[in-house]
Amino acid sequence: MLEMQVHGVNLDVITNQPVIILKDIEAKKFLPIWIGQFEATSILMEIQGIKPSRPLTHDLLKSVIESLDAKVIRIVISDLKEGTFYARIHLIRDSCCFEIDARPSDAIALAVRVKVPIFAAEKVIQKASIVSEAGEEEEIQRFREFLDHVSPEDFKE
Repeated sequence: MLEMQVHGVNLDVITNQPVIILKDIEAKKFLPIWIGQFEATSILMEIQGIKPSRPLTHDLLKSVIESLDAKVIRIVISDLKEGTFYARIHLIRDSCCFEIDARPSDAIALAVRVKVPIFAAEKVIQKASIVSEAGEEEEIQRFREFLDHVSPEDFKE
């Protein structure tokens, strides 16, 4: 597994759909994941420190987990099948570990709220990441060019 960080949330100009971009710690591998508008808004609000007047679904999930005396320890982007990404939320409660299936967007929205690491399985990195060894400006330009020419269907097996 490779630890990832949220690099940004952008709008895919071709599909008009939000895409979250994860990057590894060394900023050599980028993982784009197309997500829904609600999840993109939820992630961006948390990253920017904007607190809604009422809890969003991901805030509710955080509260429920905490109320059950459980703790999220990490999330993992675990698989990519037929163009669909899969994630697992790893929790611990009373020394018992649990894994819960989730959409990556929901898992990431929860991860930014509870401030836990985000990982991607090696098979996901191999299938869907963009590798860059260029400087930061070149990375950004190459990634923008990639986003201009890629669609979710490109990740189907």
